[in-house]
Parts: sequence; C-alpha cells; structure tokens
Amino acid sequence: MKFRHTLILFCFISNFSYSQCLNADSLYTNNITYSNALANWNHAPIANHYIIHYRILGTTNWNNLANISGNDTTRNIPGLNPLTSYEWQIKTYCDTSNQPNSGWSYSDTFTTTSFVAAPFNPIINKTLGSLECNAQNELFLSITQEENEPDIGTGTIISDGGYFNINTINTNDSVGYATITTATQSIASVLRAGIILGTNYAIINSYDSTGSLIGFFTIENDNGGVKIEILGSPNDGNNYTSGYVSELYFTNLFVNPQNAGPLHFFTDINSELNDQLSATDTVQIWCNTTGIISPFNPKKINTIFDILGRENQIQLNTIQIIKFSDGTTEKRVFIKK
Repeated sequence: MKFRHTLILFCFISNFSYSQCLNADSLYTNNITYSNALANWNHAPIANHYIIHYRILGTTNWNNLANISGNDTTRNIPGLNPLTSYEWQIKTYCDTSNQPNSGWSYSDTFTTTSFVAAPFNPIINKTLGSLECNAQNELFLSITQEENEPDIGTGTIISDGGYFNINTINTNDSVGYATITTATQSIASVLRAGIILGTNYAIINSYDSTGSLIGFFTIENDNGGVKIEILGSPNDGNNYTSGYVSELYFTNLFVNPQNAGPLHFFTDINSELNDQLSATDTVQIWCNTTGIISPFNPKKINTIFDILGRENQIQLNTIQIIKFSDGTTEKRVFIKK
C-alpha cells in the first residue's frame, strides 16, 4: 500500500513539473511586407529555447523556424508570398533535452502586402585618387541599389582616356579590395589578379576572408580608355534586390590621361528583366606646369580692328585692337617717330 502511494505521488510530481513548462503568450505580428513578417511574443516564465512554425492559412504543411534563444521575443518569418494570409504558433522548451515543452500555442494570423517594384535606377559612382595628368592612382567604384529594384544582370563602365597598368602585375597579386553590404550581411574581399592576357586584359578574382573564391570580373584597356565589367546583383533567388551597396577599390592600377582635359566614364547596365540604364560622368584632368619653361615662339599679328570692332589697317595716333596668332589680343597706339 505504501508503494502505491509513493507511485501516485511520483506521477503527480512528474505531471506537475511537465505542466510548469508554460508557453510564451501575447503573440502578435508587425513589420509585414510582401515577403517578410516579424513574429512577437512575451517571454515564457522558464524558457531554454523556442520553435516557431508557420503556414499559409487553410493548408496542412508547416514551415519551422528553430534554434530561437529563450531570451528572444521576436523572429523574422521569411520567404512569404505577396497578398497571402498566414498563421504561426510558438512552442517553449524549458531545458536542452526538448522535454518538457509547453506544446503549441494558439495561432496568430496576418496577411502580407502586395509587391510594388521600384524603378531600375542603380547609382554608379567613380572616384579617382588624383586628377593630375599621367598620375598612377586609385580608382574607386560603387554601385547602390534600393530595395525592390530589378537585379543587375550585366553591365560595363568604359572611359575615353587613361589605362590600366596591367603589365606591372602578376597572377595572384593583390590589386585592391571590395565590399558588398546588404540588409542582412556585409562581405569584405580581396581583389587579386587571375588570368592575364598581355598588357590589355586581366581577370580579377575576389576572395573572402577564408580564401574562398566568391566572384570575378574583367578589366581591359580598349580603344584609348579602359573597360570594366560590372558585377551582377547578389543572388537572392529572384529578379529583385533587397537593396545593397557594392564597392570596388583598385590600388594604384589606373593611370590618368597624359593631357589635361575632360575624362568621361560611360556606364551601360542591363537588369535581369531587360531594363536598360546609360549614364555619363566627367572629371577634369589637369597638368601641373609649375617650373616648366616653354620654348620661345614669337606670335604674329593676324588682324587689326578699330575701337568699334571694324577690321582696319595700322593707323597712327589711334587706339587699335591687335589680334595675334596665338588668339590673344592687345590694345595699342602706333606713333610715328
């Protein structure tokens, strides 16, 4: 009889312990977009970790979001369809053994918004470390896309002057660095020369911090300028970007034109949905002539005008305007000695 009482007491204590793994409550959903929603809840009294499952309302198959810390009170629900109703539930685990647990909570429901594509308008910036003629310097390129723009498919940047000093690099030499920043991550990489074909063509490889190859593109010297292949948008499984910034930095590889004047960069980009964008940027190259003495080259009189601007011959004791062969003008008075 004593044994029976002990057994009953043990079962009562076990069931009581199980029932004390209470669930999170006050479920609600906010930050709802066409593809994501943020699940929210209040802490369970004793929580080691949580699991969430969610599904399209009225269907049978659930998707799981596991390994949620017991300290968390929010979790993003990703990969949703536009204009679709969903439900989600949460379960609390009170220790690492997954037993005891609270069982599934009641459902919270929400409906995603419609998808509205942004216009294809990537912003391309080009910056030179120096604008002095014939300077070997840094070239910085950045590409920015807003959320919901069509992904970049292909593109090129072409200049009408300058060149890449490809004959000074060897395979595996570091030529700069790159970064890609998205809404969820930031990746830094080293740019190294890959295959080099002569002095006018090279493949540039991009390696992450582990030394893994994560991408490549080409640079060329072409038609009196340079040509750079533009990398496509980060792969996100669809034709629209979640927004990102891509930056390329070439170290002392670009050489400016040897003469002063405008240097143009022409950008042509196509999206994965066949949108097209063309843009032209201009920088002014200058030459430092301090200390340079030009050889003497006497200028000649081309035309003589009177003060009313009429072409004339030399007249004595009268103010006249002289136009010289180098384009300059002077006022003179001719006096007979």
